[in-house]
Amino acid sequence: MEQSWNYEKIQNHASSSTSIARQRRPTSGPDRSEWKDVGKVREMVNPLVVGFGLGFAIAWLLSLQRLQQRQFHFPLHFLVVGDWGRNGFYNQSVVASQMGQVGTMLGISFVISTGDNFYNTGLAGVDDIQFTTSFTNIYTSPSLQTRWYAVLGNHDYMGDVLSQMDPYIQLRDDRWICQREYHLQYSLCTDSMKGCKMHVDFFFIDTTPFVDDYWAASQTHTFDWRGLASREEQLRNQLQSLNDKLETSTANWKVVVGHHTIRSMGYHGDTPELVKNLLPILKKHRVDLYVNGHDHTLQHIKDQDSGVHFVTSGGGSKAWDGVRSSENTEGVLFAYDGQGFAAISMGPHELLLSFHDGLGNTIYTAHLHKSRH
Repeated sequence: MEQSWNYEKIQNHASSSTSIARQRRPTSGPDRSEWKDVGKVREMVNPLVVGFGLGFAIAWLLSLQRLQQRQFHFPLHFLVVGDWGRNGFYNQSVVASQMGQVGTMLGISFVISTGDNFYNTGLAGVDDIQFTTSFTNIYTSPSLQTRWYAVLGNHDYMGDVLSQMDPYIQLRDDRWICQREYHLQYSLCTDSMKGCKMHVDFFFIDTTPFVDDYWAASQTHTFDWRGLASREEQLRNQLQSLNDKLETSTANWKVVVGHHTIRSMGYHGDTPELVKNLLPILKKHRVDLYVNGHDHTLQHIKDQDSGVHFVTSGGGSKAWDGVRSSENTEGVLFAYDGQGFAAISMGPHELLLSFHDGLGNTIYTAHLHKSRH
């Protein structure tokens, strides 16, 4: 059955015609990327309360009301966050708190982590305390006590990469699920839809081995390539596996999750190796979303040739690397230089994507409809 996209942008708070927004650093005072104490959240809130007062409070309450209404319209909800593990520093704890609130309003089923889970050099081993101080002790909200489906990022490969995939980690916190590549399926049916088989397929992949620079002789970082086949064989096998799974998928929605960008206006920009090797497979099989981190931004870009939507959610902690307003803006629907996360709600034939900043504000919403022929 051929499927096509109708795209409707519902709400966009970006100030420019190309939907590029920046979370500005102040011209004086502390660099916001350096805030480290979760108690200092009031340093972020107070200026806003003074500046916007009652209007801000009303807008916040209306945002929560919309989230609650959204909960009952869609059968599946989840959050997406990436590039976060900094022991709560750089506003990681602040973003985590807002994730908890949004997660409660939506009644989420799980969280997707788009990689670079632990900075700066991954975990040192299965007993590394950072797993507790950057994950278990940070994402404490009741709504976040659910499955976390993670992929590996390049910083995760700079430590003991096998530790994040070790079964022992799940004994420390049973929310944690991380493998190099795996496949999940979630139903999009409600109790009233008898005999319903509609679902979404998620395909999680390992993008770090694709990047040539990480293998270069001039590379100054050490990457833990243990457990991989030869690079050529590893990439070939992973691409073939993904192609085969997509080939047989009968899902209403197909979502591929990786760490590195394919299309991005952020600091790192496009990843040429993925544009060359991965994007053709996504186009061939009409993948709906490619979800990633790596750039510490929130972005929504649509591929003009195929309709693949690129969703970057890499604002889980340290941010403000900049967006490239001078770069090719084709297909760019939104690009935000700041901290935050994504929330996605799914039904059989429609999807709602929203981005939320570090204060919990809904800064962008997109409603995607899939036509049936």
